[in-house]
Amino acid sequence: MIESNPNPLPSQPSHPADQSIDQSSDDFSSVVLNSTSSPDYWIAEKPTRSWKERESIVKRITAQIRDSLDLKTILDSTVREIRSFLNVDRTKIYRFSPDASGEVIAEALQPDSLPSLLGLHFPAGDIPPYARQMFIQTRQRVIVDVNAGQKTCQTLNLDHQDGLEWGETAYVPVDPCHQEYLRAMGVVSSLVLPILTREGLWGLFVVHHQESRQYSDRELQIVQLVVDQVSIAIAQAQLLQQAQQQAEHEAALNAVSNILHATPNALQKPQKILEITVQATGSDGGRLYILSENNQPTQLHHVGIQPRSLMLEETPFWQNILTTCIPTIAPQPTTQGELWEQAIGNLKDSPQLQVHYIEDVKTHPQFQDLLSLQEAPNFGEQKIRSLLVIPLRYQQRCIGCLTLFRQELETATLWAGRTHSDHRNYLPRRSFEAWREISRDIPPQWSLEEIKLAQAIGLQIYMAVMERHVKAMLHHQAYHDHLTGLPNRMLFNDNLNLALANTRVGRGELMAVLFLDLDGFKTINDTLGHYIGDEILIRVGQRLRTSLPPEAIVARWGGDEFTILLCPLRAPHNANLTAQKILTLLNVPFNCQGKELYVKGSIGIAIAPYHGEDSQTLLKHADAALYEAKQKGRNIFQLYTSKLGTQAQQRLLLEHSLYKALERQEFSLHYQPQLCLNSQKIVGMEALIRWYSPEHGWISPAQFIPLAEETGLINNIGNWVLETACQDINKWQKLNSGDVPIAVNLSPRQFQKNDLLKTILELLNKLSIPPHLLELEITESIAMQDVKHTISVLRNLQQLGIKIAMDDFGTGYSSLAALKYFPLDKLKIDQSFIRDLTLDAQDAAIVKSVIALGHGLNLTVVAEGVETQTQLDWLKSMGCDLAQGYFISRPLAESDARAMIC
Repeated sequence: MIESNPNPLPSQPSHPADQSIDQSSDDFSSVVLNSTSSPDYWIAEKPTRSWKERESIVKRITAQIRDSLDLKTILDSTVREIRSFLNVDRTKIYRFSPDASGEVIAEALQPDSLPSLLGLHFPAGDIPPYARQMFIQTRQRVIVDVNAGQKTCQTLNLDHQDGLEWGETAYVPVDPCHQEYLRAMGVVSSLVLPILTREGLWGLFVVHHQESRQYSDRELQIVQLVVDQVSIAIAQAQLLQQAQQQAEHEAALNAVSNILHATPNALQKPQKILEITVQATGSDGGRLYILSENNQPTQLHHVGIQPRSLMLEETPFWQNILTTCIPTIAPQPTTQGELWEQAIGNLKDSPQLQVHYIEDVKTHPQFQDLLSLQEAPNFGEQKIRSLLVIPLRYQQRCIGCLTLFRQELETATLWAGRTHSDHRNYLPRRSFEAWREISRDIPPQWSLEEIKLAQAIGLQIYMAVMERHVKAMLHHQAYHDHLTGLPNRMLFNDNLNLALANTRVGRGELMAVLFLDLDGFKTINDTLGHYIGDEILIRVGQRLRTSLPPEAIVARWGGDEFTILLCPLRAPHNANLTAQKILTLLNVPFNCQGKELYVKGSIGIAIAPYHGEDSQTLLKHADAALYEAKQKGRNIFQLYTSKLGTQAQQRLLLEHSLYKALERQEFSLHYQPQLCLNSQKIVGMEALIRWYSPEHGWISPAQFIPLAEETGLINNIGNWVLETACQDINKWQKLNSGDVPIAVNLSPRQFQKNDLLKTILELLNKLSIPPHLLELEITESIAMQDVKHTISVLRNLQQLGIKIAMDDFGTGYSSLAALKYFPLDKLKIDQSFIRDLTLDAQDAAIVKSVIALGHGLNLTVVAEGVETQTQLDWLKSMGCDLAQGYFISRPLAESDARAMIC
């Protein structure tokens, strides 16, 4: 062992240099002869062989490495060559294990000299941590003369550019403990050099001699060069081993892939796949469990050692793995297995699969439930100690699992005494007599490469099985909605055409097509998320399918629309009865994630042959009836009439005209003044869009604005309104008409656009408009679509100096708790509360409360729709700030509005 004193004495003066040696022998000699000074007791007697012959050892070792001989051959050759070169009693190579103990793996002995240590293990304490650290940091070599009680420690100068150059040398007394240690082995002189690789301290090269031995610089340099070649050989062997293992793993993966894709049946040879997997991963047994799907039975295949429980995958432990994406690891990993599991288990969105690594079934905390079952002793009988479970899962899709087993290990280790285990090992050690330690009940471990191979094979199995499932489902999915499982539009049309054909060749029976649209479904998606929206659609489909007659065909048409085919229909009013039944079904709330949600619907009905004799006409007329039901207030059904057809046609013509309106410059802006109730002055204008169509005349905004929202034209129209209002502001400024701001209404789609702020800023800069002359109005419904987004946008607008007003307050669904966080300047009371203000006490109370609320939030309160002097006086008495309405002024053309404020 190495003595425990980590602090060497100060360096001693160097001794005269060794005698010079001819440097012209060969190129190699020119390197090794560049030696530094060395102490005189290192100088060896004159060698019996030439230096050139002795130095050829490096070339021979290098040649063996170049010829890619196996590492054991190289190490055996190295110790023989160095022992012969130095003419010593023993040379050995000592390799460190992961637990810091060491083993002599190569040895060369002078006949009839020291006893052999080959194959012996030595405790970790023989080489203290500080000594290991010195070996790593400075490549320190240590020479010990037991008789002289002297130890020489010399570090290698790693920065020297001309070859091997040794730096600082320290001479320290040998620890008595270490002297006894070496004497017990029969050693008087020792030389130790570290063998380093990229991973750190791989081992030691050790020279032992029964007598005092001196080493010249030349000898030490040659030994060091050979040790460096050994490091290269080790690195080469490690790379070769990795390459071989990778090739074997790739071959196993290719073999599995070929089996899986050789036949249409993905798992026609599951036993062969398992055999390949078990062998390639170094396992003792394996199981492949495939869940039942598409009326296929559950499959279980196994090879090698197995627990006797045939229902292993149905135990809580395995079911937890199959039903959750969270790796089953201990909260605080303390073992190597748990560390592996933590490192590679959480691969939710990776192309690889999860791996649950149970290093030791006896100690794993989440495995105890299984061990408590009656089947648990079967794990003991089979000596299954370690296992891998690979759920065949990607994201939320799980089709089974692959499980691999390993039996517990039994090892025999030959020790040269062991701390706390052998009385002969008390320091100083007096005996190196070997004793054999038998270790049983050892949990085996998988390497990371083996785990990755198991993952890759599991992924191949998953992909092959899923490919089979996909092919089996293609026909079904082509004609069914993937979310609800109902027939889709294609299958509904086929059934409708078939029913129409049957009525023509039969008795002329009636049939009905019902169009169902869920009211306010977009709000559910926007506020609660699409996951809840999808759940609602599934529940609606289930109610329709289970509550309507078996002969009725229910399909999901698209989005939140469903179609129902009633055939045969005994009487026309039966279609009405069915529609009412559907509305009644929807009146029952849906329970989603603990919340009760009410979903209403509107229904349009078309009956053949009265409303059409072909599928296209029937569907078009049912859709027209649905639109009318929505226009009448929703949550009702509407039977098609010829009048609805005319209205639908008019709506189509209006939609066509709307597309051309911007291009033809048919829009104009009118301005309605806002009166300050205290000063009786006009202090603002609200921009209102008007449309005059040559084909249709004046068209009300209440008619074309919803249509623009549905068609998506509202964005272009809204941008036009904003730009035109800014141009009028610029015009009024140039005419010195005063600082009268113009308020512009923003549509929901316009407000949600990411470039809104940029568009407004460009307009202000382009037209040189002071920001305070532009006001923007949003409704409560716009503000509450995305509260965080609303607050962010409004704050950015306010920072520009733009005023913000909440329009139609009281008609939306804003939360007072959220209202206080909105950056607002004005609150506009909807005209529906002003209309009966002096006649309805409830309206008066609401308006009074809104005024108080606005002032409490430091907002300017504006009343809309003022039409009488009585309303105006009442509002003034309640402290309302501004008012607008027909009593003050109707919306004015731009020139008239400008004249009013000039």
